[in-house]
Amino acid sequence: MKQYPFCLAVALAVLALGFAATPAMAQSQAPNTPPCSDAPPTLQRDNQPTLPPCPEPSEEYPGVADSAAPIPSLPPSAPLIDRARVATLQFSQKLPNFICQEFMSRFTQQGRGDKTLQDIVSTEIIYEDGKETYRNVKINNHPTDKHLEDLNGAWSTGEFASALLDLFDPASRAHFSSGRASTIAGLSAQVYDFQVQAANSNWKLELGSQSVIPAYTGTIWVDTNTARVVRFERQARNIPSDFPIDTAESAIDYSYVMIEGKSFLLPVHAESLGCQRGSSFCTHNIIDFRNYHEFKGDIKIIP
Repeated sequence: MKQYPFCLAVALAVLALGFAATPAMAQSQAPNTPPCSDAPPTLQRDNQPTLPPCPEPSEEYPGVADSAAPIPSLPPSAPLIDRARVATLQFSQKLPNFICQEFMSRFTQQGRGDKTLQDIVSTEIIYEDGKETYRNVKINNHPTDKHLEDLNGAWSTGEFASALLDLFDPASRAHFSSGRASTIAGLSAQVYDFQVQAANSNWKLELGSQSVIPAYTGTIWVDTNTARVVRFERQARNIPSDFPIDTAESAIDYSYVMIEGKSFLLPVHAESLGCQRGSSFCTHNIIDFRNYHEFKGDIKIIP
């Protein structure tokens, strides 16, 4: 069977997000599904409702103000989803420059059977002035002179802000459901399902020279106390039939980490999944982010 090198891109400034992944502890499978079924695996934490194709925009879900405008503050009485949008946009403005380590375990998987480890890619991520760069890429702890985006197989960038900023950007015209109560990681949360049409999507799927920007649906978990998103899931919908991938999912888990004595809500795990069209063969990556600390650029002394 031919195995394709998958890549999934998430763009605000064209950031690539490969088929990356959340932790094993966050995985779940649909109830009553045999673990070795040929059905595609899933990254969904909850059993999601069946969603129809993305609808056309309606007046019930108006766009928000221009994203270039100043971000207003909202009172605690405002709807939680609106406060979550504001908190996410403000987060992107306040995030400090930092550096962390990423460990990406890359697996293949047949249906819902056991995953087979292919390799472990490690790299240092530098987040500076709103942009991510990658250095010191290693494969199975062996240095390589390749850039992350030049590696064969599945790879990922852009987990720190792009996915959520994209969802809450007024241009996405995301449709959010009414919230429902839940808990996650010991926190009280409201869960919102969402839909984004292909015309408003920035989620790019790439395979070789082919690329598509599909519609997507998904779910976010919002901490009711802080209005911060603590888990984000999405699934591509209506992928064109001539594209070699027919399943694409990603998920990101967020937790508070300390950087220079201050607490910031940042990704701690990510997960992604891509399945070959008409087949149960999938790539499934699991990412850990570790050792966050402040990044200070090189100081140059000019005589």
